[in-house]
Order: sequence, then structure tokens, then C-alpha cells
Amino acid sequence: MHMNMTTEQSELLLKLPKKILNNKNKEPLLEIIINQQYPFRERFELLSNDEEFYFLWEIRQSSKKKLKINLHIQENGTKIGLMRLDYYGNVHTNPINTNNFLPVKFHKYAGKTFNIDEHHIHYYVQGYKPLAWAIPLIDDDFEIKTIENSAGINDIIISFSKLINIETKIQINAILL
Repeated sequence: MHMNMTTEQSELLLKLPKKILNNKNKEPLLEIIINQQYPFRERFELLSNDEEFYFLWEIRQSSKKKLKINLHIQENGTKIGLMRLDYYGNVHTNPINTNNFLPVKFHKYAGKTFNIDEHHIHYYVQGYKPLAWAIPLIDDDFEIKTIENSAGINDIIISFSKLINIETKIQINAILL
């Protein structure tokens, strides 16, 4: 599917109900407890409830406040980015040229460069490299626009899991500083 994946197909994949898989036996989990560490780094395999699609969910935090949360679809040994949330991410520039598949909400960001302090969210758009397009969080529906501290990271992870429709109940044991 990935070679000809449409923007609409990627949006449908994001909406599919998913469960986190147990690392050992690959069974879907109803709930999971995550022990937060610093820097926070986790990788989860996800399975759609219809058991048709596998996903990889990665959470990476650096020691410099940077936080990236990725969702990839796993298919035939490849992983195609569907969505990435960047807080204090690397400098990123959107493509200059638009195509017929680009949702209207991205048009005003053609050629835009995001600096490190400009939190943004990447989406898959047909006809471009996966995750080539981003919009500022202030203009996106994602509810958490900034990151303040390690407690905020927990809220971001939970909100992102809801956005990508993870049904496994997630509890995070916060780090004690």
C-alpha cells in the first residue's frame, strides 16, 4: 500500500483503533504501565484491532527538552511515517511546491522553515516524502501546544495516544526528581 498510499488512506490508518503489543508474546494489551525515565525513550509495536495493520510508535526525548513522537505503519519490512509531533525539533523546511493532494490547511505553510522553538506536527501527504509537511501546533487541533516539564511529557504522550486511537489503557509512573 505504501507506494501508492493516498493522504486519505493515511488519515484512515491514523483513525484505526490500535492496541499496544506485549514485547514478549506479541499479544495485544488492554493496559500498560510505563515507568518514565530520563531521557524518555520508548518503542511500541501496535496492531490494528482488525489485525490487518502493524504500526511502530516511538517516543524520544533528549536531554535538551527535545521531544519527538512518531507513528509509522510497518509494511513488508518497511516503515512509512504517518505522523510526527516535534517539540524543540530540528530545523525543518516544508516543500515549496504544492500538489493536488495537499490539504488546504498546509497551503499557507509552503516553503515555511520551522525553527527549533516552533513546535509542530508532521503529516503524511501523498506525492511527497513521508512526513515532509508540517504545520505549527498553534494552528493544529492537537491540544498541547507547548512543553513545560517532565509531567507535561506524560500529558503529551497520553494525548498523542488518543489522537492515533490507541485503545490500550496507558498509565505512566512519573519520574521522581
